[in-house]
Amino acid sequence: MKGMCLTNESDHFDKRYWALAVPTYVMVTIVLMLAFYIGLNFMSTPSPASINTVYDEFSRGPLGVEFSDDGDETPIDPISDIGIDRINDVMFNNSA
Repeated sequence: MKGMCLTNESDHFDKRYWALAVPTYVMVTIVLMLAFYIGLNFMSTPSPASINTVYDEFSRGPLGVEFSDDGDETPIDPISDIGIDRINDVMFNNSA
């Protein structure tokens, strides 16, 4: 009888252990996956002091492409960034 009672108690403690252990393991795994994901993103982006965070292949300036005029239609200029000297002139020029 003591052996049967002891087996039931150990079975009870096993169920209680796994009832707490499984959710804990799942939550720790999720937190570690999130930390790994954030770290991977930090490693894959350039540093804040890098010039690559400011310029890319689309921000260099207009290409020197010449278009032919076919009648009175003129083509749209290629997209480019506005120069900093022009921005400073528009924003900080007090001669208005």
